[in-house]
Amino acid sequence: MGSGFLALWVGLPIVVGTIFVILLVRARRAAEPGGLSRLEEWVVAVVGTGAMLVAAGSAIMLVLAGIQVFTVDPLRIDGFPLANAAVPSFADKSDAIVGAGYESVWLEVTGLPGETRWLLYLEAALPLLAALAIGVAVAWLAIGLLRGRPFVRSLPHVIGVTAIAVLVGGLGSQVFGSFARASVVGFLGERTITAGDMGDGPYEGLTGWVLTLDLGPIGWALGLALVAAAFQIGTRMQKDTEALV
Repeated sequence: MGSGFLALWVGLPIVVGTIFVILLVRARRAAEPGGLSRLEEWVVAVVGTGAMLVAAGSAIMLVLAGIQVFTVDPLRIDGFPLANAAVPSFADKSDAIVGAGYESVWLEVTGLPGETRWLLYLEAALPLLAALAIGVAVAWLAIGLLRGRPFVRSLPHVIGVTAIAVLVGGLGSQVFGSFARASVVGFLGERTITAGDMGDGPYEGLTGWVLTLDLGPIGWALGLALVAAAFQIGTRMQKDTEALV
């Protein structure tokens, strides 16, 4: 990916989108005292435009991921946990290496059943949906700032939905990925493809169902939920202030 590609497909859309957003917002509102400066408008517009591009790119990737998962055969699948792995041969080239092994392996499998492909698609799609939700929320906030009204009633709901999407996308992707690989192992035959020990020493192979959760998405989701609550409070305060005026 060269600099020309980045300039044409990343830089140019951001510049054009930023100019369009600023002109559109300025045409719909008059200058207000205490509002954003011109530099701040450009910064917010750049961020909002980038968020729109992220949302659009995530939507496109959702379609492309579906096409790949449901049409490609054989299909490459990464991240299979490996048990009783043999020591790699290159470890013998250095006396400083006292132990080595493989933790995962990728496979190209043909004839996968539909339910396995759906699990693989959900593994890829849920993080993309979370990215789509984040892009929409950031763009929504940027437009509100440019219009001088960041505390609109819809924004807390958008951020709340984004928090749910981050939680479901982060944890659900790991769960569906684990079930997908277990489904592939079952399709290939657990007795023939998994690791074990026949009495004369362990032999390497895949493992059965393994789930290791990264709980980071829970923290991000809780943080976004607090942001949504803060904007909800700000919306009420702004409404009360407007009522007093």
